Amino acid sequence: AAALLSVVAPNRGRPAARLPRRVASASNTGSGVPSSSFEVTPAHIAKGEVAREWIADVFENVDYELALSSSDAIEASGEYIGRGDEDEELRYGEFDMGFFVAVVEACEPMLAEAERRMRPSGAPGAFVDVGSGRGQIPVLAAALRPWSRCAGLEYVPVLHAIAEQAPTCLEKLAASEATRDDTDDESRQSRMNAMPSFDSPAPLSFTRGDMYDAVALTDATRGASMVFMFSTKFATDGDGRLAVSPKLRPALEAGAVVVTVNNELVARADGPDGERSGGSTAYVW
Repeated sequence: AAALLSVVAPNRGRPAARLPRRVASASNTGSGVPSSSFEVTPAHIAKGEVAREWIADVFENVDYELALSSSDAIEASGEYIGRGDEDEELRYGEFDMGFFVAVVEACEPMLAEAERRMRPSGAPGAFVDVGSGRGQIPVLAAALRPWSRCAGLEYVPVLHAIAEQAPTCLEKLAASEATRDDTDDESRQSRMNAMPSFDSPAPLSFTRGDMYDAVALTDATRGASMVFMFSTKFATDGDGRLAVSPKLRPALEAGAVVVTVNNELVARADGPDGERSGGSTAYVW
């Protein structure tokens, strides 16, 4: 795989910096392909704000007592082995919604081509978030475009327990808004503009597992046309590539798109990227 596209997220309040065109290559030196850059615009940020407000409404329906009880049961069973507070990979953070909207829009031509190659019918593939936290990105992805399913793989029990409730929370919100007289048509239209599949989101599912477990990762990413990893804190090896790369690449169908954030999936022939000032960078593989 080779880096095809980079997306730079701006600092709030000032313009985004565009990365210049550059050449990146896979581990096979000399097979570089040109890349392009895509800017996160004010329009993307505005769509992200609409999405953020909607997702906040979705997660208002979470039963946190149930989530904590489920998490406690997982930990008591011995299925979860804590790695300690010092483990950077388990540090939780939410990815910027506007940035994610921009990434999906930028990837759409590649996704359409990948899905045509992967499935003769051109049926949509799955979206999978590896390290999905409480499930916000799969929920947003489900409303952005057609997918066969939107899924998350998360290691931390309490975050997974919250994410598991997302499909039910989404149904509760839809039912509640359907019976309300004060539903704002303008608000609904803004949601449709920001999230084209808002009215018919893809099915959601969440799995608790370790991304370094080849079986768990293969099961979670089955049928994926796009895998997303907010990988800023993910471990890298001595060559600067993500340590999960050897497990992920065999798990995916040929043509699948992988998005990593601030860390690269494969080692680059031209050395590390030093152009991150002003925000994060999403690499598309």
